[in-house]
Amino acid sequence: MVQTFEGFVGQVWQEFPQLAEWHDDDPNLLQLWDLETFIEAGYHNFHASRKELYHISKLIENYAKDNGQPLLATFEKITRYKFVEKRYQKMIEQIPKIWVVADYGKTTIKTPPKIDVINCKDTPLFDVWSVITRGPYGPFGLIAEEYEDGKFRGFFTLNSNVCRHALKIMGKALGKKFDIQ
Repeated sequence: MVQTFEGFVGQVWQEFPQLAEWHDDDPNLLQLWDLETFIEAGYHNFHASRKELYHISKLIENYAKDNGQPLLATFEKITRYKFVEKRYQKMIEQIPKIWVVADYGKTTIKTPPKIDVINCKDTPLFDVWSVITRGPYGPFGLIAEEYEDGKFRGFFTLNSNVCRHALKIMGKALGKKFDIQ
């Protein structure tokens, strides 16, 4: 029997169905993990709230900043980006490029030239929360989607093939190419 998957995370799992079956531990553990613990795990499924995702996001953002690597971050709404906007504008001084993907409707967003804000309104990415950067072996990061108000399902992956596939799906939906490979 062929398993079907829904949403953005489902599209990724469609290509890598074995990953959908991996562990999904207590989401409270996610806040206790540092980046090294996530890297040691290699891949980790979860159901979580914004609080846990924010923790993982900051770990990845700090890695990008500390290592001078590009960063792609998706936000469901532009108001979520506004929450971190000043931090991103400071981070861009140390990294080559930031792509911010959010549903911002017709709002005008002014950013430094190395921050590219992309509208995901009317795309399948409207409920996606992701933070992806380049590590020593290729792209890695957090990929999640909101399935209920404030509740997300997703995963952290160190597998560059999984991240490349997610970036390809995002790029196709947005008509963009993300140079994080």
